[in-house]
Amino acid sequence: MVLQNFDVRKFLDEYWQQKPLVIRNAFSDPFWLEANDLAGLACEPDVESRLIMAQESEWTVKKGPFDDAEFSKLPETDWTLLVQAVDQWIPEVRDVLGAFRFLPQWRLDDIMVSYAPVGGTVSQHYDFFDVFLIQGEGTRRWQVGDVCGSHSPLVPNTPVRILEAFSPLMEVELSPGDMLYIPAKHSHFGVSIENSITYSVGFRAPGIREMVDGIATTALENLLEDDRYRDCAASLKAPTGAIPAAAIDQVRLALTQALLDDQTIADWFGRYVTERKYPDLELLASSSEAWQSRLENGACLERNAASRFAYVVTAERNQAMLYVDGHAFAVTTVLAEALCDGVDIDSKAVLEQTGEPGFADVVSQLIESGALLFMGDFD
Repeated sequence: MVLQNFDVRKFLDEYWQQKPLVIRNAFSDPFWLEANDLAGLACEPDVESRLIMAQESEWTVKKGPFDDAEFSKLPETDWTLLVQAVDQWIPEVRDVLGAFRFLPQWRLDDIMVSYAPVGGTVSQHYDFFDVFLIQGEGTRRWQVGDVCGSHSPLVPNTPVRILEAFSPLMEVELSPGDMLYIPAKHSHFGVSIENSITYSVGFRAPGIREMVDGIATTALENLLEDDRYRDCAASLKAPTGAIPAAAIDQVRLALTQALLDDQTIADWFGRYVTERKYPDLELLASSSEAWQSRLENGACLERNAASRFAYVVTAERNQAMLYVDGHAFAVTTVLAEALCDGVDIDSKAVLEQTGEPGFADVVSQLIESGALLFMGDFD
């Protein structure tokens, strides 16, 4: 799927993580899902969904799974159904991701889909991820305001995050096929003018607190009890109550060596960004029996929609660490690229690389885990 009326280079240079942008007619046929399809997904026990209602200034939030009877009792206006990770369940929605291959795919969170009748909204709020809002059915009015953060006051005693203050800097109505990009932390407020469906393509970013905690935890696994601070000459010459700058420098150096080792950072980051959104959800898996023969006979592999793939090229020539669903595998850069870089997997290159010692085992493990599937096995 291709974005229309969109200059990738200009967008990355002038808008990405900087300021909002409206793209008219970004998609020619955005009716990938109907309201009844979304409601059906919200009734499934493995699907994360929420129903947000605002009646007489009172907000209520219900979590799925729902049943058909509950939908039949809803009022005609002023509610929103939100369903997460619809790309994992509906192939037509998953195909939308092909239009965003100009961004790092390990940054992708999911495609959330919302349905709202007239007046449906989740009020003014902000998110910690970049989002592309694609209008499907109907029309929705969006206002975008200032950059917010943890310091921004929220309305107290409400089950949804609503900003106390909101001053719109731009206002736009999205019709089917239009798209609005909103950078992380920019406040925004959307209201359905007509019964509408919106696809929210979100790109997550780990917080610095998460990185410090994760990398420190990873580093601690390899540190020994006998790794200690040692006095420097400046400490011994300083007044007995003084901690000289040289001692602080020595502590900083020790921490840098312990925590900021390139391999430690890369390993933690690769595992972190490829963790599945729903790790407890059991994946369907193709049979790994005779998988090489299947490839030789023209079968093709595909990434499981619920799995995440990324790789880090190592210092060793033509070698890479492949990260899949939070696990690490040492492979060649050719195999890593074949599995990760294209819209589709280069199954021919995968087959050629499995002649390398141990690489057939890696592919077998990925098939057995369900991260890799044979196309057509579960259609």
